[in-house]
Amino acid sequence: MDKKKILLLSLGHLSCDVNGGALPAVLPFLRASYGLSYQATGGLMFAYSCLSSIIQPLFGWLSDRFSKPWFIPLGVLLAGCGLAAVGFMRDYWAIFAAIAVSGVGAALFHPEGARYANKVSGQSKGVGLSIFSIGGNSGFVLGPLLVTGCVGYFGMSGTAVFACLAVCMASILLWQIVRMTGLATGAAVVPVPSAPPTESVASENPQAAAAPVDPVASGAPAAEGADGDSEILGRNNWREFSKLTVAIVARSTLFVGFNTFIPLYWVNVFGQSKAAGALALTFFCTCGVISNIIGGLLSDRYGCTRIIRLAFVLMAPVVFAFSLAGNLYAAFALLPFLGFVLYAPFSSLVVLGQKLLARNIGFASGVTLGLATSMGGMAAPCLGWIADNYGLARAIQCLGLVAVLGALFAFLLSSSKAPGRARGAAA
Repeated sequence: MDKKKILLLSLGHLSCDVNGGALPAVLPFLRASYGLSYQATGGLMFAYSCLSSIIQPLFGWLSDRFSKPWFIPLGVLLAGCGLAAVGFMRDYWAIFAAIAVSGVGAALFHPEGARYANKVSGQSKGVGLSIFSIGGNSGFVLGPLLVTGCVGYFGMSGTAVFACLAVCMASILLWQIVRMTGLATGAAVVPVPSAPPTESVASENPQAAAAPVDPVASGAPAAEGADGDSEILGRNNWREFSKLTVAIVARSTLFVGFNTFIPLYWVNVFGQSKAAGALALTFFCTCGVISNIIGGLLSDRYGCTRIIRLAFVLMAPVVFAFSLAGNLYAAFALLPFLGFVLYAPFSSLVVLGQKLLARNIGFASGVTLGLATSMGGMAAPCLGWIADNYGLARAIQCLGLVAVLGALFAFLLSSSKAPGRARGAAA
């Protein structure tokens, strides 16, 4: 694994997703400044969510066909500058358009960023994708803090901080990508077939000795299996990928549900303060980030499918136990376990998706990071209706049923290390 490159991509992920984390915190300021209705405010969030998630597979498909590494810095730039422009707009539709631009930037970044993270992770893809995803998680945590500090102090013009962050990070990413892919000269570095690879190529990518042209830069299908075991890749395994997508939607539904309900559970069920509810959510997310790294390490050692199955088989019991927790201390003690079962399989889900669609890694990343995640979020209104009518505990028990569904599809996944290997040999 190239640690320098994966850390750079993780920082890029942070600078991209900090805007998505900041937007919900910006909306109350917009509503107060311009007298927006709740419907109009919700429309702004809808614009970002749809464009940042639903069109990600389209950009992933484009990156597979044409390999556009510059999608990475461009995505960061658009995401940050789009949100920054919101503070200087006075018309609702201009604000809507600026937020839409920010959403397009996020959609540009994620498929190509995850595709490139897959490449530079080498044989440690689980850990590499975990580090990449931690950048995004950190961005969502940092976003509201920046809004509170900058917009709260400077007013709406304080959103300019997101443009400054985006310009700086996009410049660094563009400089590094030009160096790594040879875009500055308009061509990838191709060594003479009869001679050993040049020192510069070998230092930038040790695998170049076996592949004269970088697949990330050239758009060619990778010559390795997703676990780095040099397997010949066959056709895309759409059947297995469909099963995986259902599991991802289930996991996303639980993730959104608990992010929504943990603070409310602390306040309305245990009678704690809002600050205590926020502290519980922070503790849950912190446990999750640690579990993300642990899950990546375990997936590299034992395989993605095993970690996905382990997390899902533990998910339902932990969720039901949380819904039955009779006191604050029992519920708090369960938060680390909730963090593990929800965060630990994340990198495995992304890596396995890229493995199953080995010829379309960008598209697979767009689905696993964007479309499937947004579909899970669509269940939030239904869960809210259940909580309103039957109580929070019942809504969480419904999440337990979703976990059972996810476990079913996790165990329907093939246990083969490289799906489609036999067909790849025939092809």
